[in-house]
Amino acid sequence: MQPNLNTVPEFYRGYVKCTNQTPLMEQFNQSTHQLSFIMDGLTEEKADYRYLEGKWSLKEMFLHIIDTERVFSYRALCISRGERQKLPSMDQDEYVMRSEASSRDLKSLKREFFSVRESTILMFSSFSEEQWQSKGWVGPFEFTVSMLGYIIVGHLNHHVNIIESRYI
Repeated sequence: MQPNLNTVPEFYRGYVKCTNQTPLMEQFNQSTHQLSFIMDGLTEEKADYRYLEGKWSLKEMFLHIIDTERVFSYRALCISRGERQKLPSMDQDEYVMRSEASSRDLKSLKREFFSVRESTILMFSSFSEEQWQSKGWVGPFEFTVSMLGYIIVGHLNHHVNIIESRYI
């Protein structure tokens, strides 16, 4: 069930709002197909497109989605296993700047996305009800494993909305 927005750190509420009441595991699959469909419709030239100077290219956005999913999945793993230390935050702009996404081809990005997504789905599918409700800290914010799952899906949906409105 979608988390109560009042329990979600403010910065992440927009991502949760990009999800719906469909079971989370179905949403993982739906969003996987959405991004795959978009990537299949692109040429290498279009994947390097930026809608404005200084904005991320589609390749950079795809790698950002992959990196973010990895980081949030790691956080969910740590919290589900009872990690008591605060986990570090990430600087998404720094990650993108250092990603070297422009040197990647679209096919390799798609393959990597599918690999990461499959791993995410397998991990979230393995969590017990108790693990889903586990709480832990990332920087100054408290999260549950469930909340992190919705943020992962919502983050991808958020970027799909941007891609559809500004890139294609």
